[in-house]
Amino acid sequence: MSRRSAKLLLLLCALAFAAALWGAADCGARLATLDPSDAEATHLRRLIYFHFALSQLAVLGAVLIFYARHARWKRYYLLVSYNEKGMPLNPPGIRMPAERVYRCNLHALDAAELPPDDAPVLVYPMMMLSGKSSGDRLEAALGDAFRRAGRKPDLYYQPVLGASPWLARAAAELLRPLLDEQSAVLVVAHDSALPELPPEPALFCRRLRRQLPGVEIALGYMRRQPTAHERLAQLHGSRVLLLPFLLTEGYHAACDLPGSEQAAACGKSLLRLPVIAELLQRDLSPAARRSRRPAPRA
Repeated sequence: MSRRSAKLLLLLCALAFAAALWGAADCGARLATLDPSDAEATHLRRLIYFHFALSQLAVLGAVLIFYARHARWKRYYLLVSYNEKGMPLNPPGIRMPAERVYRCNLHALDAAELPPDDAPVLVYPMMMLSGKSSGDRLEAALGDAFRRAGRKPDLYYQPVLGASPWLARAAAELLRPLLDEQSAVLVVAHDSALPELPPEPALFCRRLRRQLPGVEIALGYMRRQPTAHERLAQLHGSRVLLLPFLLTEGYHAACDLPGSEQAAACGKSLLRLPVIAELLQRDLSPAARRSRRPAPRA
C-alpha cells in the first residue's frame, strides 16, 4: 500500500466517522422532542444505533490501514554483494525506503551493519548467477553473522540479480541504437563451480531475443562449453556486440573476454559493451524512456 493510498483511505475513514457522529447527534436531538412510544422515535433510535456502528467501523478501518502501512508491511532490505564493487547498487524495479536498506558484501560480514530482528528481512543477492556463493554459502554466512549479533530475524531470500527481467529490457534499450544488418550479439557469462550450467544467462538471452526479434544473439561462457571464443567464430554477423553478463569490472572483464584480435582472426569486428552495473545506473524509468523517444512528425 502506497503512502498516498493510505492517506486517502484514512481521510475517508475520518469523513465517515464525522458523518456518523453528526448523524447520531442530529437523531438524538430530534428524539428528545418526541414521545418515546411514537413510531418515528423508534426509527430514530435505530438510526442512532446505525450511526454508532458506522463510527466504530470507521475507527476499525483506520486502525487496519495504519497497521497495514506501518506494521504488517514493515520490512528490511539486506543487499548482499560478492565484493565491495557491487555494494552501491540497488536491485532494479523495487522501491525501498532508504532508512530500511542495509548493505554488505559476502567477504566482510563480520564488520557489516545488519538489520534488526523486529520485522522480516528480504535478502537480495546482488550476484549474476545462482550457485554456491548466492546459495548455501550465503545462507550459512548470514546465519552465523546474525547469531554473533544475537539476532534471529525471519530471512526471505530473493532471486539473484541475474534473474531479473529488467536486465533484458535495459540491455535491449542499450543495443537498439547500435544494431544494423551486419550486427550480432554475443553474451558472455561467468562459469559456475556446479556441474550444471547456471540458468540465468540462458534466461537472459531468451528474454533479450523477445525484446530484439530477428537479431542474432548467442551465449558463450568463459571456460565452460560452449565457450565465448567458439561462439564468436560461429556467428554469422560480421559486427559483433559483446555484452558481458558480469556485474562489475574486474579480472574476468579484463582478461577472460574475447578481444578485437580474436574477432579479427574470424573476420569480424568487435565492440565491447558495458557491464551490468552500468546498466543499473542508467535512468530507465518509464518517464525517462518516454523522454528519449523521438518526437512525432507533423
